[in-house]
Amino acid sequence: MPYNPNFIEGHNIPLPTPNDHILSSAFGSGYIHHSRHSILFNQQRGFAFISAHNIDGSTLSKSQFTKRNFKTDPKIKPATLQVDNDRGYREGKNGIFGPNPWDRGHLARRKSLSWGNEAQASIAELESDLWSNIVPQHENLHDDSWGKIEDWMLEHVDGDYQRANVFTGPIFTEDDPKHKNGPNEIPIRIPSGFWKVITIKLNGVMRSAGFLVWQRDYDSDMPLPFSPILEQVRLTTIEVLTGLTFGPLRLNDPLLYNQQGLRRNKSVSMAREALRKLMSKPYEVLSESDSELHEELIFEATFPGTSIITAKRDIVL
Repeated sequence: MPYNPNFIEGHNIPLPTPNDHILSSAFGSGYIHHSRHSILFNQQRGFAFISAHNIDGSTLSKSQFTKRNFKTDPKIKPATLQVDNDRGYREGKNGIFGPNPWDRGHLARRKSLSWGNEAQASIAELESDLWSNIVPQHENLHDDSWGKIEDWMLEHVDGDYQRANVFTGPIFTEDDPKHKNGPNEIPIRIPSGFWKVITIKLNGVMRSAGFLVWQRDYDSDMPLPFSPILEQVRLTTIEVLTGLTFGPLRLNDPLLYNQQGLRRNKSVSMAREALRKLMSKPYEVLSESDSELHEELIFEATFPGTSIITAKRDIVL
């Protein structure tokens, strides 16, 4: 079945509600449903506003059953509404244009849809390759840790009940740059960034974490690596940027003022806590103890890296 709002037992998490401006640009004026994911498609831009899916971490496949096979979504017609290989990705299928830095990034990840029995997982994998679920992501972002957030979040879940709901999509702005590979192509506009909201049940309590990245931060020879502790944002921030409303999920956001406290303190890595204590000292005392404020400590505190992130210390829940 498509996105299931009752996937996490005992809780109903509906699809986000789009405002009237979003609906006016949405194909069919509503969500389109596939076997494991649902999308709201922006027919003016050629990409989805949002892709929603569920993950059963206890039955996730370690390897995928099918090979990638990008093709148009049969539920969106005419097919030319969808941006495909001939419009802006690394090279057109005729092979004469490119290369460029824009990868074919999945909104609903192939890996995240590959759970349950092989037959169902295979269908979901192939549907993840529909152009309606693909967006141009800068290669430095696409190859980084952005897609791994779902894995890290599932690591927080204890026992066999490793279920999650995921909403993800691009950030569209009026200033999004135009791009085309060749003189006869219809230009596309590159999304400014991407967002993701993941909901899990942690120790019997629902938690929804939101993340936001901007493509410009990765469009350089030496891009900063993705860091959840820097990119985690309030759900209300994503609502403002997207025109979508998450409704009751806001109450699950650990970054809400009334949700902070001991739980957040425990989620802060040791390096950040050490740096915080040092920086709280008077300037005169800090100057005398500058040997404590060494480069390695600052590096660890501001650049979590995969090893720290997967230790579950840098996502606030």
